[in-house]
Amino acid sequence: MKKTIVVLAIVITSLHLINFWHINLERLKRPFDPDYFSGLYSTSQYVLGEKSKGGIGDDGLYAFAGYYYFFQQGDVSAVNFEHPPLGKYLIGLSIFLFNNEIIIGIIYFIFLLITVYKLSGLLISDKYLSLLPPILISWDPLFLDHTIRSQLDLPFSLFFVTAVYFFLLIFKNNTGIYLSQLFWALAFSVRFFPFLIILEIYMAIITFFVGRRFLLRFLLSSLLTPVIYLVTHTVFFIYHPSLVEFLRHKKWMLAWFTGTPVKFGNILRNIFTGRLLDTLDNSVVNNLWTPMQPVILVLALLCPCQFHRRNNSISVKFSPYFVLLGFVILYFLYTVILTGGQAKFIMPVFPLMAVLAVKNAADLYSIILPWIRARLRHSKTK
Repeated sequence: MKKTIVVLAIVITSLHLINFWHINLERLKRPFDPDYFSGLYSTSQYVLGEKSKGGIGDDGLYAFAGYYYFFQQGDVSAVNFEHPPLGKYLIGLSIFLFNNEIIIGIIYFIFLLITVYKLSGLLISDKYLSLLPPILISWDPLFLDHTIRSQLDLPFSLFFVTAVYFFLLIFKNNTGIYLSQLFWALAFSVRFFPFLIILEIYMAIITFFVGRRFLLRFLLSSLLTPVIYLVTHTVFFIYHPSLVEFLRHKKWMLAWFTGTPVKFGNILRNIFTGRLLDTLDNSVVNNLWTPMQPVILVLALLCPCQFHRRNNSISVKFSPYFVLLGFVILYFLYTVILTGGQAKFIMPVFPLMAVLAVKNAADLYSIILPWIRARLRHSKTK
């Protein structure tokens, strides 16, 4: 019965995805127009400032930057210096391969679903239940919307989740350490997020307690982040052959990052109500909100197995379940305290929440079901 339900859910979800992309087929088939995006950028707020009449959105900006970086070998500090260049190089790759800037988003999404399924298998022994987290993500409009836009959040989320998955493999072997650090480096090269330092400290602590003999490998592999970050900036050094200039550029980037408006707790308002405060403190609607988002958050943090098993051994405290929960709590606290509360900030950690939510729901069911059966047997004997 369970197999039939899951297979039916997969079929319905597949049809749902096909229908969504079919509705947006014109966007996926539309050839990239470099003249249009170049003109859009040249008259945007990034060039004309307050004199700009129309402006340009993030997806248009990243599309132009991808074309400028990939095809014109442009200076990565000249266009959209606020974010590292890797994500925009990948947009340029999409233009090169498909003559379209957004098709690569579907590829990101498919690989994200596969990775979430693999990650689910580390916590959920039932292979059919392991399919539920990717199914849940497939119905989330936030992720679907990013498959038809040239944004950086989807590749960042893919690399983030993949890095967590490979790190959790430390409980089986040490082969995942290098791959985990590789994907952390890719994530950091797509979107600048200094909070990675906190996550690296967290992973170092876990490595120390779980596999102390792997700690040196972990520390050495962490060097992949600065190495890959520098490699993605190769063109920068062609235009500016100076390390001092590079550090000055990073100082500008950090200044921009710290200058981004922060609204404490705004992400909670967004998740639970579908509304958030904008930069002017006006309440606006999140059109990509669904009731599924607060449900998954609550279930992810429920942790029924923690109270049911009452096992305080090191092996349980540092099991894949609790390590994953630590990633979720740390990054979620970051979104609550240090972001403006936009829905995109929850994207990297939401797939991890979906895995925990399904795991916790299954554990809660296994706890409650025997109690219900016992109550029914007791009522029949009366």
